[in-house]
Amino acid sequence: MIVIKLDAIESTNDYLKSADFYSTQVVYTYNQLKGKGQRGNKWVSEPGKNLAFSIKIFPKNLNVKDQFKVNVIFSVFIFNTLKSLNIPDIKIKLPNDIMSGNKKICGILIEFKVKGNQIENIIIGFGLNVNQEKFSGLPYASSLKLISNLNYELDGISNLFIQNLTRHNYLNKLLNLNSGFDKILEYFNQNLYRFNFDSLFRFNNSEFIGKIKSVFSDGTINILNKNGKVQNYNFDEIKMMY
Repeated sequence: MIVIKLDAIESTNDYLKSADFYSTQVVYTYNQLKGKGQRGNKWVSEPGKNLAFSIKIFPKNLNVKDQFKVNVIFSVFIFNTLKSLNIPDIKIKLPNDIMSGNKKICGILIEFKVKGNQIENIIIGFGLNVNQEKFSGLPYASSLKLISNLNYELDGISNLFIQNLTRHNYLNKLLNLNSGFDKILEYFNQNLYRFNFDSLFRFNNSEFIGKIKSVFSDGTINILNKNGKVQNYNFDEIKMMY
């Protein structure tokens, strides 16, 4: 595994897109200038206060239908790493956020390079709010420092994530998605934000109240609506509102 620390970069994901190595690569920085989030959103980060981290992997014989499994495994990886730091009330919010209570502290962006029905490589990036204290215009954003009232050493945080990739076999699980996946998915469901609670969702430019009842390996979600009917949605067509 190649590990690269950058003083500054526009986007750690974009850096790995242009890299010509054909083995697992990790790149991270504390100064990401043009971070990206889901659905084309920007990830704004104060220089020297937060962690931007991306990994590029080359799985073998991975079908596009299995792409949500990558989301599940990597979300659990971040969840458990933050849990080891005793960050309170950590939850996974669909499709790609990590929450502490009702505050977002981490966002994940996964990009796939596909050829036919096979995935050639995957770039997984996340931005973690670590020591930033002000989030202008972002009422639901927070950081580890605001939550724990501690100032974190960024090198220690980044090294912990790098070590946990191999120490707890997350890298191997990403490369071999079917190995023990059912237990990981069950754990993922158990730690979902607002699982089985009334929540507001947006679908096709309309909003409704429902409860997440289960998430499946293909990314489909069963939601119980107010009329007592269970509807099935794909993870990328529905959004839980704050």
